[in-house]
Amino acid sequence: MNINELIEQRVTIKTCIDELNAQVKEYQEQLRGNETILLKELDAQGLSRTANDKASVSINEDTVPDVTDWDEFYAHIIETTDFSLLQRRPSSTAYKEILKLGESVPGLQPRTVRKLNMRKL
Repeated sequence: MNINELIEQRVTIKTCIDELNAQVKEYQEQLRGNETILLKELDAQGLSRTANDKASVSINEDTVPDVTDWDEFYAHIIETTDFSLLQRRPSSTAYKEILKLGESVPGLQPRTVRKLNMRKL
């Protein structure tokens, strides 16, 4: 294939993916709506699990953090040195800003990720 054919192939593939993603988004919205209604019905009937001949469903609850005061939260981490409360992923945006200033961050090194961008005309 020449470059023109490869670009045309890429446009076709990207269009198919976009159409499928739109369908996935619609199904995910329907699934979230179904989950909301099903949870309400289970709560109303006092059930935490039930089943039919096709599937079983059960309510699972999990505790997740919801930060109400970032300054207070960070102060706690610094005071206790409990960095396990943070997820381990540096911010790319903040890191790029530091690099632009000609500075470095101990323990980090830049890595270039190459991607091919495409815009349909």
